[in-house]
Amino acid sequence: MKNSIHSLPILAAFSASLLAHASVAWADAGHGTVSFGKPGSAAEVDRTIELTADGMSYGIDSLQVRAGETIRFVIENGGELNHDFTIGDQATQAEHRAKMTEMMASSSGMMDHDDANAVFLKPGETGELIWTFSKTGRFEFACNVPGHYEAGMHGPITVAEADVDT
Repeated sequence: MKNSIHSLPILAAFSASLLAHASVAWADAGHGTVSFGKPGSAAEVDRTIELTADGMSYGIDSLQVRAGETIRFVIENGGELNHDFTIGDQATQAEHRAKMTEMMASSSGMMDHDDANAVFLKPGETGELIWTFSKTGRFEFACNVPGHYEAGMHGPITVAEADVDT
């Protein structure tokens, strides 16, 4: 019993260290390069796509871009509900939905976040997201505010080879 009592502070310190490292990794994951691209800069923008989030729609069904293309997404929340605009693969979207649900369930109900591949908009706000798509494939844009994805507020992003017209 003596050994386990003395081990408690060591275990607590070890657990705190693991938690701190996990928090840094979690926070950094939203800000860097991921498999489908990386944050872009205004100087690199190839074109701008304007969207309006209203009700449970962005007003478009799908998006087509080219690998290597940097897109400035300008999103206006023209509705009366909070919305977000997130780009990613299916796993990224599912993870983001889980985080949004967790934030909504917290005592504050706050949904502010700073993921590089997402923008959160209150009613009447306009925001932008600049993204460079790094590889071909099928990805997704979505609103991950709880219930919005399930209501149909998402669509495919098809990323074609750089030399193919989109």
